[in-house]
Amino acid sequence: MLDKILSINIYLVLAMSSKIIQFSIIIPFKSGKKYLLECLHSVLAQDYPYYNVIILADNTSNADNALNEVAALQNNKISILQSNEPLNILQNWGRIKEIDKYEYMTLLGYDDVLEKTFLSTIHQLIQQSPEASLYHTHFKYINSETEYIKNCQPLPYQLNVSEYLSLALQQNIDIMATGYVFKSSDYDALGGIPTQYPNLIYADLQLWIALTKKSHLVVAPSVQFSFRIHASTTKTSPNKILLDAFLIFLNYLYQLKQESTILASIIEKNGKRFTENTTKEIAHRLLRTPKKLREGFTIDTMIEKIENASSLLHIDYAPSQIKSIRIAKLIEGNELLNTLFLFFKKIYKKPIL
Repeated sequence: MLDKILSINIYLVLAMSSKIIQFSIIIPFKSGKKYLLECLHSVLAQDYPYYNVIILADNTSNADNALNEVAALQNNKISILQSNEPLNILQNWGRIKEIDKYEYMTLLGYDDVLEKTFLSTIHQLIQQSPEASLYHTHFKYINSETEYIKNCQPLPYQLNVSEYLSLALQQNIDIMATGYVFKSSDYDALGGIPTQYPNLIYADLQLWIALTKKSHLVVAPSVQFSFRIHASTTKTSPNKILLDAFLIFLNYLYQLKQESTILASIIEKNGKRFTENTTKEIAHRLLRTPKKLREGFTIDTMIEKIENASSLLHIDYAPSQIKSIRIAKLIEGNELLNTLFLFFKKIYKKPIL
């Protein structure tokens, strides 16, 4: 209790001596009462007092009484914006740019958890680097039982857009929607998170690149939130959805190439590895999907679509030279091998290609 009183007094002094920085924490929500309440308790435990919480829900979100339990918390920091009709993920996240927000905002997964010092750490970053356009912290992964899995890949204190894009294409950065903080006016000016991406796959990456372009990103070295990995994580999206989202992102990379010779050079240098790694990921996911559930979607059709989309990037995309993809095509084309592979995957879950 004494620590809490001292923390509040510190911020009262700050409020009298300088401009108060206020944050909106926005939580799009469909269902999952247990995780939402755990998330909210972590938010309400923040040692920085100047924030509000906006829960974006639809008319189906209270099926498990989740919203009633949120209301029962009786905390005036929390508001629930519930639509009158069902909304898919794109429609719900698309509302964010239309709502009233404080000067700074962050998007928070309903199943993720903040450390109590998350906002105070971000506040300190803003004080140190007020000219930055994006703020972030290190984080850790947790499972469905909130058990620790691992920490994210380490990041330097400051990154410009060239450095950020390089790390992203090299896959040397863990990119999530949670944990980034930015000015609400910048978010709205960009049109919000790009909702043309199915299931918002790659949408957060495009948003962080666009915000970093405005100035730069700064990152706190401390772990300030937990990202939850469980069955609803986007890695489980259907293969076709993952491919469609990837094709849209390749088109975004082409747009970046037209804007900057520096970014064009980075894309040409790192795009081959990035594109071929994604090709391998989709190919191996396809193998784990029985053909009767694919609706005619094959490794060859996937490669053809990526090849067409990447041709403008000048990245020498050559999936036929990748041994694991050649093996995947061989297994896919042989009914016996395909049956044996699917059987084996039922008893052995780790990647084998």
